[in-house]
Amino acid sequence: MSPPSFYDPNSPDEQPVALPSAPLVTVADGLVLQPPLTRRGTGPGLIAFLPPDSSLNLSGKSGEDKPLDPIPIQKWAEEGFAVVGITTGHGSAQDTLKTAVDALLDLKELDTRDKFAVAVYDQTVLSEVVSALPQDPRLVCLAVYGYALSAPAPVPTLIFLPSGSADVPSAPSLTVFKVDSSSPSFVLPQTVDFHTGAASISHSKAAVHFRKYLDGPYFDLEAIWEEHTYFEFEARTVAKTMGTMVAEPYVNHVPTLAGGIGRKQLSAFYRDHFIFNNPKDTRMETISRTVGSDRVVDEFIMHATHDKQIDWLLPGVPPTGKKFALPMLGVINIRGDRLYHEHIWWDQATACMQVGIIPTHVPFGGKTLRLPIAGVESATLLRDERSVPPNKMLGPNYGLVKDA
Repeated sequence: MSPPSFYDPNSPDEQPVALPSAPLVTVADGLVLQPPLTRRGTGPGLIAFLPPDSSLNLSGKSGEDKPLDPIPIQKWAEEGFAVVGITTGHGSAQDTLKTAVDALLDLKELDTRDKFAVAVYDQTVLSEVVSALPQDPRLVCLAVYGYALSAPAPVPTLIFLPSGSADVPSAPSLTVFKVDSSSPSFVLPQTVDFHTGAASISHSKAAVHFRKYLDGPYFDLEAIWEEHTYFEFEARTVAKTMGTMVAEPYVNHVPTLAGGIGRKQLSAFYRDHFIFNNPKDTRMETISRTVGSDRVVDEFIMHATHDKQIDWLLPGVPPTGKKFALPMLGVINIRGDRLYHEHIWWDQATACMQVGIIPTHVPFGGKTLRLPIAGVESATLLRDERSVPPNKMLGPNYGLVKDA
């Protein structure tokens, strides 16, 4: 059976896919427990010490104005951890750590019961937490956001410091990263100092750190990405495509700014401008694939005939009927076992040239300038490094070639 060519809200494949759901449980005053928010549903334990909002410079943004990043408790749960969030100021670190471990051990979704990770986002309890770690040998690793330690921690430690911070003396099992931010609150999305890039990089590194010492959770990122593209290009279903993504994902087609920010907007983009918008003969030819700790980077060629207006690729351009082969790059961030974002890149100049909407030559200074833009050769050379002679644009046929 051929895939659908239009969106049918009554189709069985377009019925909403339920997101992973596990209620946040209040364990004690200032202490909450969030089971994993992945499709797998189980994971190891992580204990996060968080500053009260009253101590932060809050941004006041809400709704569509606030960052897509969730607060750390939800973000780590979406990574597959069972998370205890401790708002500081409610008892000693030693007591709250014991309460947190006991709460995790009572959780049926906990799949690793002999080791736990700790993350500290609040300077006021940092020294106390570090001093309390030796009391429980199951606390096996630590990550600290924004602040240096006054003394080495007894477990492998990862520290993220603002770029202007003083250097930290080296110590065994200590790794320090400087991030592109001037505030220790760079990782908290509810603050005015939240920095998307610094938060993303530090989160990726911390996830690797935690997984190393907790032996997981690990997911098959390649299979998750292939499932997503199957629902996009083969099954062509908006609901199931969105079912492979976190609660608030985004897609950015960089050259055209096309995509969607957040579940509502992205669902509408997939429905109205992408999944049913691609030519019937669309084909993706994979050139290379790199799988990292939380990203898949795909290098591929998109083959298609421009027999319809392709909103996301050539917005506003009527069909020209021309075939094209377009080199592309996708950087796919995966949080836990679902996609968070896609950054899709291509050379818009070669796209426009291949479908015939920009010329090869233009008037320039009373002469004719041959534009330094490759056509289908860019795809041909990407596929086979011997297929096109290199440096053709460096020869005499490019530049100012004749009188206008």
